[in-house]
Amino acid sequence: MHNYSGVLVIVGSLCLTITLVLAWCLVGVRTSSRVRKLFPSVPNLLKAHIDYLLMTGLLMIFYLLFAHFRLSVSPIILVAMSAGSFMNPVGFLILAIKPDIRQQPATPFGVLMTCSFTLTTIGYVGAAWYVADAAVLLL
Repeated sequence: MHNYSGVLVIVGSLCLTITLVLAWCLVGVRTSSRVRKLFPSVPNLLKAHIDYLLMTGLLMIFYLLFAHFRLSVSPIILVAMSAGSFMNPVGFLILAIKPDIRQQPATPFGVLMTCSFTLTTIGYVGAAWYVADAAVLLL
């Protein structure tokens, strides 16, 4: 089986790049009326920034854990972690731009977020079980 866990570093690097861009956007909302108009909900912009930063850390940590334990993780888990990590903060970004968007489960936004949360949960629970199983074998 191939070890594709390097994809986590690639997605983590993308998330880090996005969080740095969002940091500059946070500066922009304080200094530019144009940027402030683009992001009327600064708290949601900050949440998107923090969430991308969190996802960066989680992706990098799990990559290092997989490497440490020499685990070959299911591509389904890697795709779920990667897609969920990228998509979760998008919800906050959408709310930063359009804070009055309908958020009910049956709306496009609700469906996007439900899919994102499901992918993230499957990915990180699966990853945690891989690592826990490997750690137990070392006891």
